[in-house]
Amino acid sequence: MSGPFGDKPIPRPVLIGAGTLLLLVVILAGVARYTGYRLGQAPEANALASRDVAFVDQPDGSIAVEDPATHARIDLLEPGTYGFVRGATRALAREHRGLPQGGAAPFRLTRWDDGRVTLQDLTTGTRLELEAYGPTNLEAFTRLLTVGKPAS
Repeated sequence: MSGPFGDKPIPRPVLIGAGTLLLLVVILAGVARYTGYRLGQAPEANALASRDVAFVDQPDGSIAVEDPATHARIDLLEPGTYGFVRGATRALAREHRGLPQGGAAPFRLTRWDDGRVTLQDLTTGTRLELEAYGPTNLEAFTRLLTVGKPAS
């Protein structure tokens, strides 16, 4: 006995099936690469609300949320509050080291009509799908879309 089938060869239909499956996978991977298709990519959605923001560390440990165009303060995140916002923005800002705008690089916060909320780094193009981090963390970012804006 030499192998799992003993002295019997692997049946021809099994070999043909395995070869066909392998060929199909290679063809599908090639088509996906050629067309740019990404598995799990969200379909196109329309923005309901969007706001560009910059997160600027302050000497007292707070983070000022500013409009990157005017540098007007939108909000102030006091030390010890909004831990997820702090962590997410600092993780994204690490990629800005050595860039001209440094830590004050702009981000775009967007609420989409399909229920998603995203935070996109406008410098690197990195985008976080914020609903993946739970409702409390999502709300921490969502409030920045309206805070400091006049009621309509």
